[in-house]
Amino acid sequence: MTEEERRALRAMMGSFATGVTVVAARQGPLLAGMTANAISSISIDPPLLMASVNRSSETHAAIVGSHSFAVSVLSAEQQQLAECFALPNTADKLQRFCDASWHEAETGSPILDGALAYFDCRLNASHPVGTHTIFIGEIVASGHEERDDPLLWFASRYRRLAPA
Repeated sequence: MTEEERRALRAMMGSFATGVTVVAARQGPLLAGMTANAISSISIDPPLLMASVNRSSETHAAIVGSHSFAVSVLSAEQQQLAECFALPNTADKLQRFCDASWHEAETGSPILDGALAYFDCRLNASHPVGTHTIFIGEIVASGHEERDDPLLWFASRYRRLAPA
């Protein structure tokens, strides 16, 4: 695939609006998190979701090492967190976890305070595909707040809901 074809495919894939999340895991003292929109509900019974994570990321290593992860669904007011967690991993970013306030989930994974919803998952299965691994997580705890609008991603930009 040429670079031009890659750019065109990325633009076409960007035509699908998605919610914005942070996928995070904790392995010992290491907190790792990344902005992600490749998240999907797989099943309600049993409760399963999937997250696609680049194998080169610290978050991937932390999920593999801890056998768990959490997904925090971001509100429109949390765009700054989305931008920080989207940055490449650095020792400083990992050490400070984007200065985000968080609490520990049942699995030990970090849940971002103020998230619209969260899903705490034990690793159920993993499937390497291309540069990523699709992690299937069994939801062991979850919660939600209905106070804010979601942060959205569309056409390579953050967006907010507008009244219909």
